[in-house]
Amino acid sequence: MRGSHVDIKDLSQEEKIKYFLSRFFLSSAAAMVAETVTYPLDMVKTRLQIQNELIKQHIILDSKNLPHGMFRIGVNLVKHEGVLSLWAGVTPAVYRQVVYTGFRLVIYENFRDLWKKNEGFPIWQAIIIGVSSGALAQFIASPTDLVKSMMQAEGKRKLEGQAPRIKSVNQAFVEIYKQGGFRGLWRGCLVNVQRAALVNLGDLATYDYVKHFLIKKFGFRDDYKVHTMSSIMSGLVAATMGTPADLIKTRVMCQPTDSSGKGQLYRSSWHCLVLTVKNEGFFGLYKGYWPIWFRMAPWSLTFWLTYEEIRKLFGLTGF
Repeated sequence: MRGSHVDIKDLSQEEKIKYFLSRFFLSSAAAMVAETVTYPLDMVKTRLQIQNELIKQHIILDSKNLPHGMFRIGVNLVKHEGVLSLWAGVTPAVYRQVVYTGFRLVIYENFRDLWKKNEGFPIWQAIIIGVSSGALAQFIASPTDLVKSMMQAEGKRKLEGQAPRIKSVNQAFVEIYKQGGFRGLWRGCLVNVQRAALVNLGDLATYDYVKHFLIKKFGFRDDYKVHTMSSIMSGLVAATMGTPADLIKTRVMCQPTDSSGKGQLYRSSWHCLVLTVKNEGFFGLYKGYWPIWFRMAPWSLTFWLTYEEIRKLFGLTGF
């Protein structure tokens, strides 16, 4: 593969800092744009998963009058909670993307430039780096992801007819700390890391491989057409790889907890996985697949088009 190959070993300490920071801030800026534009789809997807969970637990007994499907749930949210409800929890989501995407892009590109040889960058290396960079970046960003899910899950209380508990990002952090201490900020971290590793495999590795495959094998120019085709493929693979982990993540992180911060429904992500397959079958892990794909596809498209253009604007070569 080609790309913005830089021999990091030849850079001075000051140049290395500029190299990392430029890519961190540019990728974070593109992620902020993509997250803000597509966040309503994530909100609807989470509300759908929570609603299905409440029905399954018989907390909601009469589900006939509830909206079903992504579009109807979105319309219902706007009707009863206002347009801005579609962006409930967007602040921690943006915080999370700044940290998560900034680090995963820097880690991936750094190791790609270190490992890449003249003959190219094989897919197996892209997979290893994609999985590793996603897992490490998610571990760092996990507290913000927990806060985002908590704020989105306030819709659960509204479905139950209860008043919301969390009204701000700061309040969410305080409540998590009160319930579980500093370690509580990483509650559900394992399933988050697992999901991020799989999604990153689908997103970064797929985009990188498909883009340079199209350029090398078919002579495409490194422009928006290649970026669009590559991002569509990366969104599809990321959704397929990440949907089971996303479902488990949402259920583990949004379950009620006791005074010590321990979940009352699932002991672990593995326990949640076993119960889901036992009660709902294997394809129960793919509940909400289309909302997730409808979320990931526009996000991936928006992010990669924005990121590639920002790189050009600042004089960098393509990803």
